[in-house]
Amino acid sequence: MKKKTLVFMLALVLIAGSTAFAQIMPEGMITGKVVDDQGNPLPGVTVEATSPKLVGKAATVTDANGSYRLMALPSGTYQLTFSLPGFKTLVRKDIVLQLSQTLVINVTMEPAAIEEQVTVVGQSPLIDVKSTVKGQVMTKEMFLSLPRGRTFDSLITTVPGVSSESIAGGISVDGASGAENMWYVDGADVTEIHVGTRSQNVVLELVDEVKVTASGYNAEFGGSMGGVVNVITRSGGNTFRGDVMAYYNNNKQWMQGKSRDYLKEDPVNYNTFYYWNNDDMYFDGGKKRDPYYRIEGVFSLGGYIIKDRLWFFASLNPIYYQTEALRDFNGRQGPFYTFMNKNYIYNGSVKLTAAPVTGLRLSASFVNNFSKYRGDIPGIDGTGNADIPWHQYGYDYPNWSASFTADYTAINNMLISFRAGWHRQDVGNQQLTPPADTPTYYNSYGLQ
Repeated sequence: MKKKTLVFMLALVLIAGSTAFAQIMPEGMITGKVVDDQGNPLPGVTVEATSPKLVGKAATVTDANGSYRLMALPSGTYQLTFSLPGFKTLVRKDIVLQLSQTLVINVTMEPAAIEEQVTVVGQSPLIDVKSTVKGQVMTKEMFLSLPRGRTFDSLITTVPGVSSESIAGGISVDGASGAENMWYVDGADVTEIHVGTRSQNVVLELVDEVKVTASGYNAEFGGSMGGVVNVITRSGGNTFRGDVMAYYNNNKQWMQGKSRDYLKEDPVNYNTFYYWNNDDMYFDGGKKRDPYYRIEGVFSLGGYIIKDRLWFFASLNPIYYQTEALRDFNGRQGPFYTFMNKNYIYNGSVKLTAAPVTGLRLSASFVNNFSKYRGDIPGIDGTGNADIPWHQYGYDYPNWSASFTADYTAINNMLISFRAGWHRQDVGNQQLTPPADTPTYYNSYGLQ
């Protein structure tokens, strides 16, 4: 019986170890030392941390050397309270803890004959002296104040050393190719398994924080030879907050302006090139551009189920866009036919954070990016195959990630932590079945 129990416990350890590879630890830590006005260490000081981003509160007691550690803290603005009978209670406010950061905050407490409190504001350390990480953290308040696109990676090129390079396969960090980066959402690895680029999207308004690490990252990011992009989604709180937003755009000139000229090869004389603008190409009926429009909605609500115990955040982001095109199969000579391409995207997220008992914090999140398209459009030059049923084209793309974390601070210098993450993406529900088995080839980007 004991042997079976030992084997079962070993299996649990192996399972926990295997799931850890799909999950990283994005929390930070606040540590330091408490001394009296003579410089002597103070054991037994109660240290409490509170933050709008922290469900419940984190608490510990200084050891015999006056040292304390508050571990597995989510990023946010914190208030620290130091209390000990016979000493003035000390409060440190506006301490900004960033993603995966370790802050060292040493304090001095003064004796007090009566109960007093000292409040210190605006002395948060600006540099993590124990880290060699090169990177930058962008908070929700920062990226919502800047001109942006609809995805979280539309602003990471503002980070020094990060650029969008099509020849390098996408987002390039310090010259590395786009296939050498690692992408994480709430700690779960969402890197595209075949190509190595980002495979999941989080709508910008539903992101709480984005950290781009160019170098100096820890061993759990050993699969990266470029940069590490870590996205943290929004959480609930002790107040209810929600958003309702809508977006619309089309490709008319009054909204997007005139297209740029580009160099084009003459389809008849291959040694001749000339400048061309697609807006100058008239279709049947006098239309210049393929009519296109996109409509998008964002709905979110966050709050609490039990104050200081259980928070929730839920969001929905439906997107629809379509393109209508007139095409022929006779080198732009006509007759023209109408083709339609329709795209449906159903983004959404759910996140629960809980502090059921003292010292234990739980978090579970689910991010969905299901999408599908129906119908395809032949090439604009009229050289497509008229026998292909373009209107029957279509696929579904399931794409979701889930993560779970559990952190238990048993004593001042021990943290028991469990991490699990799962990402799934697929291609299915093919609308047009090929006549025979067709091999699929994946291309990966790289520099040679």
